[in-house]
Order: sequence, then C-alpha cells, then structure tokens
Amino acid sequence: MADESVDAMALNLEDPVLGQSLTLTFRNICYRRKDQNGGRPKDIIKNVSGRFQPGRLVAILGPSGAGKSSLLGILSGLRQTGFIGTIEVNGYMLDRRKYRQQCVYIQQDFNLIEHLTVLETMSYAAELKMPNRSEMVRKKKVNEILHILGLDGGMRTLVKKLSGGEKKRLSIGIELVSNPPIILLDEPTSGLDSVSAMELVSYVKTVASEGRTVACVIHQPSSSLFQLFDDLYLLSAGMCIYDGPLGGMVGTFAESGYHCPKFYNRADFALEVASKPLRELEQLVHRYNRLAIDRKQSRQENSIKDDRLASAPTVDDDDIGPEDLPASSRPRGRYQISQWKQFYVLLRRSLRVTSRDFFFAQLRVIAHILVGVLLGAVFYQSGEDGSLVMVNGACLFFFQLFIFFGNAMPCVITFPLETKVFIRERLNNWYSLEAYYLSKIVADLPLQIICPSLFLAIAYYLTGQPLEWERFQKLCLVLLLLGIFAQTVGLLSGAAFDIQMATFFVPCFSIPSLLFSGFFVKPYEMNEYLSYISYTSFFRYSLQGSMQAIYGGNRAAFPCSKDICYYNKPSKFLKFMDTREDGYWENVYVLLGFIAAFQVILYVVLRFRLKIYQ
Repeated sequence: MADESVDAMALNLEDPVLGQSLTLTFRNICYRRKDQNGGRPKDIIKNVSGRFQPGRLVAILGPSGAGKSSLLGILSGLRQTGFIGTIEVNGYMLDRRKYRQQCVYIQQDFNLIEHLTVLETMSYAAELKMPNRSEMVRKKKVNEILHILGLDGGMRTLVKKLSGGEKKRLSIGIELVSNPPIILLDEPTSGLDSVSAMELVSYVKTVASEGRTVACVIHQPSSSLFQLFDDLYLLSAGMCIYDGPLGGMVGTFAESGYHCPKFYNRADFALEVASKPLRELEQLVHRYNRLAIDRKQSRQENSIKDDRLASAPTVDDDDIGPEDLPASSRPRGRYQISQWKQFYVLLRRSLRVTSRDFFFAQLRVIAHILVGVLLGAVFYQSGEDGSLVMVNGACLFFFQLFIFFGNAMPCVITFPLETKVFIRERLNNWYSLEAYYLSKIVADLPLQIICPSLFLAIAYYLTGQPLEWERFQKLCLVLLLLGIFAQTVGLLSGAAFDIQMATFFVPCFSIPSLLFSGFFVKPYEMNEYLSYISYTSFFRYSLQGSMQAIYGGNRAAFPCSKDICYYNKPSKFLKFMDTREDGYWENVYVLLGFIAAFQVILYVVLRFRLKIYQ
C-alpha cells in the first residue's frame, strides 16, 4: 500500500507554474539546412503540422534522414533559426525563452557528471530547479522521482558505475524535478537491450499518463515496445504521412493499398511504408494534408464560437503575452533561482567532483610532489654554487615547463566531457553562463594554489635556492600566475575543441612561446623583426620574473667551487639573460594581463558554443 501511495502522488507535488497540462501544436514547419561544402541547401522538413496532447505518449517514427531529430530540436525551442512555421502551447504563441521553462529536451547523447552519485545528481538538480522550496520538500520530491524510475535502490551509486538503462532513466529524472508539462526525447532507447528499453519506455509511459505531453523519437522498436505508445507521428523524407492513434495506422494504410501481414511488427511495417519513394505515398500525403486542413478549420470554428460566447474582442495570438495567461500558467523568469544561488550550488558541486576525480585532483597533487623531488635530485644545490648558475637557470626554466603543462593538460582532457554537460544544462535553463563560468574558476583555485606551492616548497629547498622568504614568495607568485594561465589555456582548448584536437592545440600553442622565451635564443640575438615576437611570449615574462625573484634585489655574489666563475655576480647573469634587475612587478602585471585576456576569450568561446547548439 505504501508503494501504491507513492506511485499515485509521484511527480505531482504542487507547482503553480508547471503543474497544468499543455497541448503542443505546430503548423507548417519547414526546415532547410545549408550545405557546408557550398552545395545546394537541403530541405529536411517540408511543411509538417501536428498536435501532441497531454496524457498520451507519442512515437515519432521514420527512416534515417526523415527529419525526426530536426523536428524535435525545433519543437524543443533549441533551434531558433533556419525554419519557418508556428509553435503554440494551449493556443498561445509564447516567447521562446519562456517556453523553454515548460519544455525539456532530452537528447540522444546524454552526458552526466560521472563522479556524482545518483542521489547527488538529483539533489543538485532539485536545488537548481526548485525555487522557494525547503530542503525537506526537495528531498521528498527527489525520492519520489527515484522511486517511480526504479533508481531508489542505487541512490549511493556513482553515475559512472550505472548501466546504460539506468543512466537513461536518471537523465529523465533530473529533468522531471521541475515537473515539466512537455517532455521531448530523442531516441531514448538507443544503445539499450530489449529489456532495458522496455523498462525505460514503461517509465516514460507512466510519466505521460500523469498528464504530461511526451513525444519520443524511436528507432526500430520491437512489437511489444511499440504497443506502449498511444499515438504515432510518421515521417517520410521530411513529410508526415500519418498522424493519429497507433491503432488506426494499419487501417489507414490499408485504405491506401498498403496491407500489414498478420503477426507482423507494426513498427517495421510503418518504416517499410515510410521508406518508399514519395511519389508512391502521394495518397497518404494528401490524406494527411486534408486532415490537417480539417483540423485547422475546426479549431477556427471553435475559436469563433468561444469568442461569441465570451462577448469579448478578438485578440491576435501574436499580441498575447505571459500577462494574458492565467496566473497559474505564467512562466517564471529564465532561471528558477538567482545567479548567486546558482553560483553557490555549482561551486559546491564542482568542489565535490574535483575531490573525487583521481586523475584531475589526486594524481595531480601526487605528480607535483614527485616531480618536485625529481627536479630537486637532478639540480641538487645548483642554486648555491656560482659555477652552476647556468644549470640553475635551466632548473628555473624547467619549473616553468612543468607548472604550465602539469596544469594545462589535465584541464584539456577532463573539460570536454564536462562541457557537454554544461551545454545541456545551460540550454535547458538550469543556470546562467556567468554563474557556471565563475564557479568553475573559483572551484579550481584551491588546486591552483596547493599544487604549485607543494612543488615549489620541495624543489626550492632541494635545489639550494636562497632561503629568503621574500624571494620564495616572489617565485611562488610567478608560478601561481603561470599555473592559473595554464589552467585557462587548458579550459579554453577543451571548450573550443574535442579531446584529440585540444591535446594537439596546447603543445602547438606553447612551443612558439617557449622558443621566444629568451632562454634558448636571446631577443638581441634574433633577427630584428623576430625579436618583437618575443614580447608576445608568456614564458618570457614568467621566466624573467623567476630570474628576478632569485637573482634580483641586490643579491650578493655567489660562492664559487671552481677557480673561475664567470657569472658569480647575479647582475651579470641577469644581463646575459636580457633581464632587468628591477622589473619584477612589470612581469607580474603582464602575466595578469595574459590571464585576464584569455579568461575573456574562454568566456566568449563558451558563449559561442552555446550559440552553435541553438
């Protein structure tokens, strides 16, 4: 009895905004995609209309290239350009951004944060999507969703350990937190075995039966799976050839001369018919168009009757705004909670993920300690001997190399997967780009401080650098800034490219800077025109700042273990390295400028990636 009561009330907590049932109507949708190679544009969707009603599970079916996913992207509100037509919700043409509050789109390639548990994933989603709710109410809602989706038995399981079907169900569950009245799914059963697919669609069927409008793009369903759907929307080469109850499809096709054999999978039969050339399907297309016209006239007649009964002036749909809707159905702002609250939740989530990521956090700390010991052993006490000044210069240069690549490459490898999660959550209006961007930067600061500090504390002592607190602080500041810059470069490459391209980008980006850093070839030894390029090298400023921290500030001459030490005076070595004695803070400010500039570029790249997916 307890389970039945939970099922009955599941996902139906009071929500004054999203609690009502909504009918999704679209008319005369046409979508043409441009050819990236300069060829002729291709018509993907050709003048289709339809109506998805609450409480009924709709299957969008069709052969490959029929336009199923493109149609779903348009109906979800994510695709905002390149198509014509109208989309209405309960007869109102709503603002597209506010429509995104009432519609969730669960894509085929659904990425989750693997280092969170099922319960944590749902809890963070509840905090981001349930405003003005107490913690107890959020926990109750989360537990009910996990129960109805069959995930309550593995709430403490990490996402990376879930099966494919469980991940699919969890992807639906996190969107159900806000109780959305419209749910669109793109091939939710792809990659699942028949049992998992049946379980998933059964759960989706339960969600639809509670009064939501649910439509799924489905790919070659089995007969038992297909019969779970209430309605069928069948596409062929961008045109609709059937839109209606699933049970009426066989009879309708029989009227047009297409007979389904007995005991034959109706989904396979529908796909076989839809795969025929359009010239053979003219009768079905004409029938669909005739029904669409009849429905439109029926709606217009009903609208006229309603206007006369109400004795009210007619209002054009385009003039209807959220203020004209009932109070219970007016959407909130674009986000459910304030940006500061978003930042707080995302910061907590990022810190928890970072602490569990062995490669990104734990192994990174271990690597800094081990490399610090290794460099200390190779360059042991090189900073105390005047005969080893050049060796110590190479030691400082290796400090720069390790700090840069040790902080850039982990971000390159881990950030692309997180970028996909960010894009999905951001497009579904979970939080703003600014909140995510700021939380990501702040969450990584502890590692940016801990790792270089541990490395330098070990290497600084072992290599025999001067035991002066001010010099250590100055060198530490330069390396911290270089580490933050390296992290920014890693995040930028990970956000702009896929993993393969990103790992190629960082070395290619840094090699010219290394070449013009002044360690291998001094600017005065280069061609006059090439020497100006050295001013664009961030390694030049970090290396000069490190040299000035160790050898600047009127440091006394070195003790020499050999008869002749040419660079026994620090000023002489700095002059050879084309480094001023008093320019430390100038180099620090330039490094801060590099960081600021690349942070802005990272922000622009993230915003551009969002534009691509819209």
